[in-house]
Amino acid sequence: MMLRTAVLLFALLVSGPVLAADAVFPTGSHIGLVPPAGMTAAKTFPGFEDRERKAAIVVSQVPGQAYDQFLKAMNSGAINLPGVSNAKREVLLTESGAAHLVVGDQEAEGTKFRKWLMITRRSITGQGSDANFSFIVTAQVPAEASDVYPEDAIRKALASATLRAAIPPEEILDTMPFRVTERANFEGVRLMAPGQAVMLTERAGPTEIHKVEPLVMVSVGVGAPTQPSERASFAQNVLRSIQGFNNLKLASQDQIRVGGQPTDEIRLEGQAAADDTDVVIVQWIRFGVGGFIRIVGVSPKAQWSENFTRFRQIRDGINARE
Repeated sequence: MMLRTAVLLFALLVSGPVLAADAVFPTGSHIGLVPPAGMTAAKTFPGFEDRERKAAIVVSQVPGQAYDQFLKAMNSGAINLPGVSNAKREVLLTESGAAHLVVGDQEAEGTKFRKWLMITRRSITGQGSDANFSFIVTAQVPAEASDVYPEDAIRKALASATLRAAIPPEEILDTMPFRVTERANFEGVRLMAPGQAVMLTERAGPTEIHKVEPLVMVSVGVGAPTQPSERASFAQNVLRSIQGFNNLKLASQDQIRVGGQPTDEIRLEGQAAADDTDVVIVQWIRFGVGGFIRIVGVSPKAQWSENFTRFRQIRDGINARE
């Protein structure tokens, strides 16, 4: 029962007096911290939890615009967090700098929680990375668990947060239910959903993708149709969820086989919403028994031919784990 909207996830987080070597990094996360005693790494979200007591800490990167909007609201004196009462803000001083902090109370499904919401922007350098990095941490503790996780313990955990410049690709890929045996010179691997989806990018590190760059998303799903006649419409419906593009038009759709499995291929053409760059999108859905593997490649139209070759190399190197 973590916060249900992005604004409720806002947290200001700075590295604290502990050494980075003491921090625990959730799989695929550039952000780590020393969790309070009793919390362990979560399996379904980036962060830490005590499932029995319903206490949790979530860490996440956010777009730079979200950070700017949050600070603008803070500076105007507005603290408008839906569902959170008694919200108070403060500047939290740590050994590495000042942090904005919002603390309040919330009730969800009959349980009262204490909430800590924090956000910051930091520079991350080293191991090929040199970028500004906006990230958040949220913490929630039920009222009945306040003796186990008192205010001081949560603040100490938040103050211990630190960053790492690089994430070993294998750390992310080894947790997926599929193998990616060919990356076609896509250096970056980003976790999109634990145990379900990854993104391959041209560059490694946490750098924000500010313009259209070639990228590949690989994910798994369940509930695929069993009848071949239903696969084309299913693939179209799945592709409708893609965001960040305008004026998308169907260029082609074909039924092929990849690795001996029936596969639907769709190509779309349109423009990137950010800067109107012409783009081409390809989606492959490989159908299995009761599930599917989805591969989506996005490329500027000007580089489509060379990137489509790379996309196919990645597609042909993806296999379900035994």
